[in-house]
Amino acid sequence: MDALILQILDNPQLVKVAHTVALALTLLVLARMARSFATRRGRPVAETPHAIKYATMIAFVVGLVFIWFEGLSPVFAALTFVAAALTIVSKEFILNFLGSFVIFWRELFAIGDRVQVGENAGDVIAKGVLYFTLLESGGCGTTGHSTGKLVKVPNAHVLTLPVVNHTRGAGYLWHELRLTLTPASDWQRARSILLDAAEAYRESQSMDLDKIRAAFERRSVYFREMTPRVYVTVAPGGIRLTLRHLCRTRLIRESEDFIITRVLGHLAPGELELAAMQTE
Repeated sequence: MDALILQILDNPQLVKVAHTVALALTLLVLARMARSFATRRGRPVAETPHAIKYATMIAFVVGLVFIWFEGLSPVFAALTFVAAALTIVSKEFILNFLGSFVIFWRELFAIGDRVQVGENAGDVIAKGVLYFTLLESGGCGTTGHSTGKLVKVPNAHVLTLPVVNHTRGAGYLWHELRLTLTPASDWQRARSILLDAAEAYRESQSMDLDKIRAAFERRSVYFREMTPRVYVTVAPGGIRLTLRHLCRTRLIRESEDFIITRVLGHLAPGELELAAMQTE
């Protein structure tokens, strides 16, 4: 037995294999401890595996370099040629890989956030080294309802396209609903009806404006007023009323339905008539 152990220790390759196995087991244990610790600390569970996976992979690669190449010097020369070849052959692969680091370190979005990257909009359901996955929905200003389609978006898009996060602000957005009345309509009454409908919607959603304001301000976003407002302008065909109010990011269509149905109930020929309606 002792002779076998001495024979193994005299074989450099077997020693390196043993060190590699020990490194892998150690990192596996540390990764599980880190995941458990982060969960107890209250961090987002969906983000914890993503962070630990990156850290473990980097630590394992660095450890392999020191075990098998006995330092970094012999590796740098090989990496120079490999990097040059990859840059020429697979630029997209490298950009996607770099994009994954930008997504993680800059906290562009988390699992569950509703985002829009270029023309792609939806809820983030997965993040990877090369792609992130969206459950497709309408973009900003549309219904916001899920289509049921899964969209794989290359990570490189976050390096060149605007990233709109509809969730990170406070989970709410300012939505505008525009109605154009006929010139003979009582626009003052219509304005009052719109405000009452918006207030009724806010109460139905139990919106705490102070909490919403505080959530925005934590992101250095400041609004002087948080209550609904109606702006009056003259438009082709009549008088335009623009209602600006807060609604949840995923409940745009529901807010429109709630408010418009109440407005329609007050329409009367010759007194309150719609020329056109538009939402934004």
